[in-house]
Amino acid sequence: MPNCRVYVDRRIFRSGEVVYITLSNVGQETLLIGSWGILRDDGAQVYSVEPPQIQIPPSSSMLVQWFQQDNEGRQVGRGRYIVVWRPRTLSGVEYFCESQVIEIV
Repeated sequence: MPNCRVYVDRRIFRSGEVVYITLSNVGQETLLIGSWGILRDDGAQVYSVEPPQIQIPPSSSMLVQWFQQDNEGRQVGRGRYIVVWRPRTLSGVEYFCESQVIEIV
């Protein structure tokens, strides 16, 4: 069973709309938020962030927002994107989770 899941509030967004993302700890141990980001459907990374390391206990979630901008603050283009999350356990084990594909139209 995976230790984390990524949920997006819907699958299709207009350009410029805020994307609400839920990072959920579905495992049995506390996770640190680690890092999260956005990939184009071809695998190219367009946005990434490693926020202050907040603990997410088992059966808990954290809501984050993506403003459809790349790492330079520019609006991303239309297309298909995936949210990726790399949380860590307190002992340093890293996990990888991703969302369903979202589309910006």
